Amino acid sequence: MNKKFSLYLLIVLIAIMVITSHASVISQRNAFRTPEKIKETARFKAKHERNLENEKRSKHKIYSRNIVVEPILSQMNPNLNFPIGRFLINLGNGSVLQCTASVINTTNGNIGLTSAHCLTKDDGTTFDLKDLSFSPGYDNQQEGPLDPNKGNARLQDYTGALGWRFDIGNNTLTNVFGYPAVGDIVNCINDGKHLCEWQGNVQKDNDFYFIDDVNLGSGASGSPWIFQYNRNEHLGYVYASFEAYVDKVDESIAPIWDEQIFLGLLLKLS
Repeated sequence: MNKKFSLYLLIVLIAIMVITSHASVISQRNAFRTPEKIKETARFKAKHERNLENEKRSKHKIYSRNIVVEPILSQMNPNLNFPIGRFLINLGNGSVLQCTASVINTTNGNIGLTSAHCLTKDDGTTFDLKDLSFSPGYDNQQEGPLDPNKGNARLQDYTGALGWRFDIGNNTLTNVFGYPAVGDIVNCINDGKHLCEWQGNVQKDNDFYFIDDVNLGSGASGSPWIFQYNRNEHLGYVYASFEAYVDKVDESIAPIWDEQIFLGLLLKLS
């Protein structure tokens, strides 16, 4: 097997979660998914946008916020979990778009989380699958330890996986990990080749979680915002993913997930 292919894990875009005016992405690693499945993403997005009035009404509906999915250890090596990785998009002509992605605990076992703009072009179409690559555990210019040659195990069986939940409130201690090429995370090299960490309290309003006075930086798009991060296990509960830095108010923001949409998409992938 080609060495680069064995180091990188192809990710196929399956579904986009449209939340207010921003988006996050659920992706699935599966090189044999059909283009029809990917087109389903666009249909889902269009259908959601056509039902803006229904969405407004749904904001007044009370959903359960009690679902908590636990983090899970790697089955290959419980002492080595590496669910966060560098996500690359080949734009051609030697240009590369860089983001961050993370593996989340699901029954499917092959689902990752990143930001929508990391997988869609400016015209709304998706990038070619052959141009997408993901290296869980990438750090210090070194590829992650993933070895796809070890049988038919699921992705999270190798990497471990972050838990996820919807009940995170305001002013919550959070750890954020990503690969920024710019930004102002303290003690971050900002070269896109090192995994950087921000820790602090995250604020919440009606539509977004946000970090005041911090630019997480390009390359950190899709970074998981993690509650109760366990430094020994490198796991915790992801509850949002970094979407954008708003210069006008000096805030890094992450949309609040719509629980109903999130769970519906997971069901489609199961």
